[in-house]
Order: sequence, then C-alpha cells, then structure tokens
Amino acid sequence: MKIFFTVLLLVAGIGLAAQPVVLIHKDVPKDLSQKLRHDYLNVEGEVNEKPHTVQTAFERIYGQILETDKFRDYTVWNTLYLNEKGKIDYLVLAVTSGFRPVNGKQREESTVADSLATIISSRIAPYLTDFVSRRTVGAKTSIIVFVGFFTRPPREPHIKKDSVVHGLVEAVATKDTLKVKTLALGQNLLTSVPEVIYRFPNLEELFLGDNDIENVDLDMARLPKLRHLDLSKNILRDNSIAISKNKSLQLLNVQKNLITDIPHAARNCKKLETLWLGNNQLTGLTNASFSKLKPVKDLNFYKANVAVLPKGIRKMRRLEVLDLYYNKLETLPKSITKLKRLTHFAVSHNQVTALPKRIDKLKRVHTLYAHHNHLSKLPERITRMKELRIVDLGYNWLTTFPSQLVAFTNLQELDLSGNNFPEFPMQLLQISKLDKLHLRGNPFLGQDAERKYSEQLSQLKKKNIEVFY
Repeated sequence: MKIFFTVLLLVAGIGLAAQPVVLIHKDVPKDLSQKLRHDYLNVEGEVNEKPHTVQTAFERIYGQILETDKFRDYTVWNTLYLNEKGKIDYLVLAVTSGFRPVNGKQREESTVADSLATIISSRIAPYLTDFVSRRTVGAKTSIIVFVGFFTRPPREPHIKKDSVVHGLVEAVATKDTLKVKTLALGQNLLTSVPEVIYRFPNLEELFLGDNDIENVDLDMARLPKLRHLDLSKNILRDNSIAISKNKSLQLLNVQKNLITDIPHAARNCKKLETLWLGNNQLTGLTNASFSKLKPVKDLNFYKANVAVLPKGIRKMRRLEVLDLYYNKLETLPKSITKLKRLTHFAVSHNQVTALPKRIDKLKRVHTLYAHHNHLSKLPERITRMKELRIVDLGYNWLTTFPSQLVAFTNLQELDLSGNNFPEFPMQLLQISKLDKLHLRGNPFLGQDAERKYSEQLSQLKKKNIEVFY
C-alpha cells in the first residue's frame, strides 16, 4: 500500500510540475526573476517578437476569463517563459493603467490594476495547459504579450481595390478573381497554404507572413504571373518548401523561419532577383548552397547566425546587394571580391578584423557599412574604389586615421564614430567632397572639444559639411 501511495504522489507531483506557474510581477522574488532571465535567455540581440497566433490566443483567453468591457484603459503585460516544447513554464503578469492624476484617479486606477492582476492570476492557469507556441518550439525562450482593455477607435476600412484582396474570408467571397493581383493572407492563423490562392490566376503578389505554416508546395503553373512571395514568420524548414519551376517569381522572402540553408526551391525560380533569408539559423551553408542562383541581385543574411561565409558565394556573379548584418563573421572569404556587380556591401555588427586585401575589385560599391567590427586599419587598395559615396566605419578599433579615406573624391557621408582617435584627425580637412561627417564617441571629443578644435570644426563647416560630434 505504501508503494501505491508513493507512486500516486509521484505521478501527482509530475502533473503539478507540468502546470504553468502564474505569478504577479511585483510578487516575484529577485532571485527567481534573475533565474528566469538566465534560463530563458533569448538569442543574442534578438527582439522578443510575438507570433500573431500567440497574441490571438491570449486575447481569446482574456475574453473567456474576464468581462473585458468592464475594464477600460488597462493593459496586461504577460511575460511567457516557454520551454523547448513551446509550452508555458512560467507566466509573469503585470497590469498597468492610464494613471490619469485627476480627482484621485491615479490611486483608484492603481488599486483596480492590482485587483485585476489578482483576479487574472487566480483564473488563467487552466487556460494555459493546452497552449503551445509552435513558432518557438526547439528552444527555451521568453515572449511578452500585451492584452489591452480600452475603447478602440473604429478601424478605418481599407480602401477597396479590385486588384487587392485582404484575408481568407474576402478571398473566398471574391467573385471577379481575374482582376486580383495582390492577395494578403498574413496573420490569418493559417497552418497550411489555402487552396483558394489558385482562384486568382493573375496574382502577382502573395503575402503569407506571420502564420504557422509548416509546409509549402506551390504549383506555379497555376500562378503564372506571381512575382512576389512572402513566407516570412512561419515554421518552414529546409525541406518543407517546394516551388515548381517558373520564370515569374522575382522576390522570395523566407525570413524568420527555421531554415539552416538556402532552400532548394529557390533554384526553381529562374528569374529570382531578391532572396531574403534573414533571422534564420543559417548554420548549414556550404559552397554548394550558392549554386544555380545566378539571377539573384539582392541577398539578405541579416542576423542569420552565419559564422563562416563559404567561398562559394563567388558563384552569385550578378549580386548587387549583400546584407551580412548581425552575424558571427571574423573573416571574409577572398572570393567575395568576385562579386564585381556589387553596389551595396553591409557587414556591420560582426567581429571582422580586416576587409579583403583586393576589395578594390568591387569597383561598383558605393555604399559600405562595416560599423561595429574589429577593424584597426583599411586595405591599401581600397583607394581604388572611386564610386564610394557612403562609408560607415563607426565603432571599430581605429586609433589612427586611415589615410586612404582622403582619396575618395565622391564621398558624401563618412562615419567614424566610436573609434579610438586620441586627437582630431587633421587629414579629414583634406577630403574634397563630403556632406556629413560623424565623429561622436571618440576620445578626443572631451568636454572642451568644441573650444580645442574650433578652428578645425569651422573649416569643415565652411565646406558645408554637417558635422556630428
């Protein structure tokens, strides 16, 4: 009998442990608060962006547990601490009000907010047991969801255009489908691509972002004019995207999914010019990843956890825009200089210690963003990049002014903020053309900088250069 009760208590304990713990923010002990922040740490630098499905789920929950029309000008901040299964381990909530200090209203509303928090915390737990954040499955994380109780002004109806359809309901109800060129199905709580899209044979733009779609199998023969496809903010993986061969699709947006490599489906799009893969975990990139992508002109790897950029990127010879912002790059492959059509090169917020020695081969680049890196000098041959108009080298490890910058005759904007120049870089006065100059955050800019360097600053301003210091 003792064994029976022991097992019963153990099972009951496991059941209780699986239940979400609901806490009011002001009552959370400091040590627990620190533990939650540590255990449910988000990806470095990533904003806690809540999926639309999660927002909608919480609005429904509050609609069930409260008579929300009785509470006006109150907002509940729900911090969800989610485990690897997308389930809630802890929910920490706080209620805020408008705090209008008129006739004692502030104190009254604060009291109501505290009472409301107590009511919610006592009722909400049973509604959370079946909740799953499908987009965050696989990693412990935290999300903040706001639920507001306030009188919303009537939403202005979107201007009806025969060429644009908003939402699944409107798509199903539309009769004259031949005129429709844009179908907006973002934030429609979709888990799959609806068959209704094929009712619009002249469709040019299809927006399916911020849903919970896990698989896409698109028959482009039935959408022969589709040129813009947005699949961002879904639950798509490498092998869950299928797009039949086509010569119409020009832009493919698969940002904020669960992709680790460039989807094979992109190679079926023979006219593809823009490929956005930012905010994925592109840890599976190889030289072969860049094969058969020659038409692409704009490649976005923004915040994609790229630690090594394969040399195979040289295959993308028509590339004009390369965005490598917020990755983990320490070096850049020499082969990047093969991208001779490049005009915009962005490698900011990495740990790059040097730009390619033969960067001068990128003769068409006019915009270079390399701020927030570990650059201490510039390659000598950079002086041959005569088209440079915008150069941002802010927040690097420069201690002496790169003399190469004087050679840029077409330079319009130069950012050297946050470096380590101990004195005013006199060579700045030699730059012939410049509209904007950023110098903030350098050691030489002390409290008396404006007096100490008044002559130099005056010379810059006489050249009609806007100086930020």
